[in-house]
Amino acid sequence: NPKEMMKVLRSEGSYPSGMAQNQWAIAKWEREAGFESISQPDGGFLGQGENWKRIRTFMQTDLLHPTAARGYTAGIIEAAELASRGAPASADDMNAFFERTAFDFFCTVMFGDLMEVADPNTPTDPEDVEFVKNAKTGLGTAVAVARSLKDALLVKKLGIETEQYRKMKDALDITWKIGGDKIERFMEKRERGELSEREKNSYLYRALERYDSGKSGVSLQEAKEMAWGGIFAGVDTTSGKMGWNVIHAAQNPQVQDRLYDELSAAAAANGGRLTVEALDKSNAPYLHAFVRETHRLTPVVPIATRKRVAADDLEVHGVKLPRGSAVACDGYSLGQDPNYVDDPRSFRPERWLDDAVQARKGTPKEIVDHPFFKDPFSQGARKCPGSRVALNEVAVILSQLVLDYKISAPTVSSLDDIEYAQETVVEARIPPLHFEPRS
Repeated sequence: NPKEMMKVLRSEGSYPSGMAQNQWAIAKWEREAGFESISQPDGGFLGQGENWKRIRTFMQTDLLHPTAARGYTAGIIEAAELASRGAPASADDMNAFFERTAFDFFCTVMFGDLMEVADPNTPTDPEDVEFVKNAKTGLGTAVAVARSLKDALLVKKLGIETEQYRKMKDALDITWKIGGDKIERFMEKRERGELSEREKNSYLYRALERYDSGKSGVSLQEAKEMAWGGIFAGVDTTSGKMGWNVIHAAQNPQVQDRLYDELSAAAAANGGRLTVEALDKSNAPYLHAFVRETHRLTPVVPIATRKRVAADDLEVHGVKLPRGSAVACDGYSLGQDPNYVDDPRSFRPERWLDDAVQARKGTPKEIVDHPFFKDPFSQGARKCPGSRVALNEVAVILSQLVLDYKISAPTVSSLDDIEYAQETVVEARIPPLHFEPRS
């Protein structure tokens, strides 16, 4: 019950807990690498004090607000048009395709630059490919280390590096070097006054402008570390959500056709090409319902939010919980419960259209419309700062691929045939797809 979970969120006050705090392996690596953003006595960005709030405020500015996130969408669309050309050549390894696509998209946001890594037929900077590969390895392995009792004992308690920890460490070293160099080159180009208008619309340009104003509240090194963290985290998280959406399009041809009809009508005024306005919910309600239904049926993060009780004897569901108790709000089970969702194993985006939502109001079923359950980015002040950008990225690549191709999955007959694994997120092992050009 999200209303009960709200009690836990409210108990935390101004300095809430967050999922990133569980990633002790990354925190250890960052301390060893000399990260300034976590060097403070209160843990800095990975803590729960004033320094977390200071750095978090800096990071989410020009990123989390709807208007700010929308401002990057035109660049993401341009990157999607380039990426989509490479989908047929990547049909047998769509997981890698979406990882490269996620990198292209967030680099467009961060730097205002088109990296063109997604299309395997396009000449690509080997450094970018190396970054994607190691970001995937680094974050995925860090999550595995953080969940391992063996690593917790040997690495965290005894200081003995395991093979798995070293694998993570090596990958993070590579991404930090490549990402840091990219940030430095951008800063040098800015100092020389050589940035294009598109680059001046980037997150990093705006962040550096805020730093130069003296009102950012962070050091230059902290700003660089946050920029690197955005690129690094964006590869192996958003890609998982992209994959599940395209799987559902491939497995539900009638749904895909309806989505195509909506998108082609919305894009008609621009010669069939996507625009920021075409993707608005008012013009593409079925698209937004599609992404919401994907999250209900195959969430990349099944737990809606996880927090710790920050009050004495907080009562949740009639049970008094002591301070420090861990509490999770499970969204997946609710979305599979036939008492709340009709025919829950069927993929039906129309459940989330306005008329269906209105019909549920005042009934027990309206609980599925609670904001806690609409996306995988947690809740409260520690909600993923890139969540709005990530949702835009997912909507853009799904839309572009559906506009360009009829997508099918010839080797599988149902959702139950799709293998998946807990990586950084719950990630599908995407089966070979077939892309039939629409024109």
